[in-house]
Amino acid sequence: MKRGVVIVVFGLLLLAAAGCGGKYGSSSKSQSSTTKSSSGGGQKSIAGVNVNDHGTKSVSGKTAVVLGDYYFKPTVIEAKPGAKITLQLKNEGQVAHTFTIDAQGIDKNLDPGAKATVTVTVPKTGAVSFYCRYHRSSGMAGALAVAGSGGMTGTGGGTTTNGGNGY
Repeated sequence: MKRGVVIVVFGLLLLAAAGCGGKYGSSSKSQSSTTKSSSGGGQKSIAGVNVNDHGTKSVSGKTAVVLGDYYFKPTVIEAKPGAKITLQLKNEGQVAHTFTIDAQGIDKNLDPGAKATVTVTVPKTGAVSFYCRYHRSSGMAGALAVAGSGGMTGTGGGTTTNGGNGY
């Protein structure tokens, strides 16, 4: 009888440990998906283009922008209408990327590990697209948007300045 109780208690301890292992034993996996969902994740439509979503950030003055392999983080940069923003770009990817805004004549090429600084102007209304010339078709794009505009999904309907390139 005592042996049966010991086996049951041992079994319950194993089940409890397995339950904890799912939450804490793979903490890096759990935390990364929580972080990813709070700062984006998956794909999002910006002006009718699917982009790899790595979050939205409201800024003023200076802000860091990471160029990873096939994404920008943050993907959407929001600020006051007409604000001039200094972006501190860093290519943390394994390949070269660009930060390109046709409508503002900006086209910075960054090799892996390279840094650059650009000053951009948030449009007075809506959004303006930025992208990587090499990887736009892989979803490496984003937007400068008026804070609180909320119109980042859909076809763009006149809210995106595209410099005549259809993007």
